[in-house]
Amino acid sequence: MDLKTQILKALGLEKDVEVKLEYQAKLTDGTIIVSSADDLVAGADVSILAEDGTTMPLPVGNYQVDDENGTSFTVEEEGLVAEIAVVEEEEARKEEEDYKDEEEVEMNEEIVEEVVEPSEVEEARHPKKIKTTEEIEFNKEEVIAEIGAVIKELLAEVRNDVSRLSAELDEMKNTNETLEIEKETLSAQLEAVSKEPAADPVTTNKFATNKKDVTPVEYRKMTRQEKFLYNLNNN
Repeated sequence: MDLKTQILKALGLEKDVEVKLEYQAKLTDGTIIVSSADDLVAGADVSILAEDGTTMPLPVGNYQVDDENGTSFTVEEEGLVAEIAVVEEEEARKEEEDYKDEEEVEMNEEIVEEVVEPSEVEEARHPKKIKTTEEIEFNKEEVIAEIGAVIKELLAEVRNDVSRLSAELDEMKNTNETLEIEKETLSAQLEAVSKEPAADPVTTNKFATNKKDVTPVEYRKMTRQEKFLYNLNNN
C-alpha cells in the first residue's frame, strides 16, 4: 500500500469507488469493451474488460463492434470515444442520395416529356377536324316501301325483256315459215319444169326436103354434132 493510500486510510477518507458499467459489447477481434455510458457515443469512456474482471482504458485506434449495425468508432485519446460511425447510417445516407438522384432523373424525364414537340405545336395552331356522325332515324315502313318499289321496277324490266324476246321469236318463226313456203314453191316449179317436154331437136339432113332456118341463139344451143350436120346440110 502506498503512502497516499495509507494516509487516506488513516484519516478514514479512503472509499472504494464502485464504477457501474452500463454498456458492454464485443469487438470483431473478440475483445470485450465496457463503458459507464448507456450507449457507445462520442465522448463516452470505453475500456477493455479482462478475463479477471479488471478493466483498462481502450488504446488509441479504430475499432468495429461485432453487431448487426456494423458500428465502428475511433479512439483518439486513450479510454475516450472520439467518433462513432454506423454502417446502417452510411447505407441510409447512400440510399437517400441515390433516391435523390433518382428523383432528379425522374424530374428531368418529366420535364423532357412536357416539352412540346413541333408537330404538337402545329396541331395546336391547326386543330384537326373531328368528323361528327349524325344519327339517322330508321323507318321500317319506308324502307320496305322502297324495297318493294325497286322490286316492281325490276319485274317490269324483266317482263319487257320477256315480251321483246317473245316478239323476236315470233318474227323468226314467221320468217322460217315464209322460207318454207318459198322453198315449197321453188320445188314445185322445178318439178313442173322437169316434167315439160324438151324442145324439138334440130335435125339437119342433107336428104331432108324442108330446110329450117336457125337463129343464132338456136345455133349456139346446138351440140357439136348438130352444128356439124346443120352446116353440112346448108352447104
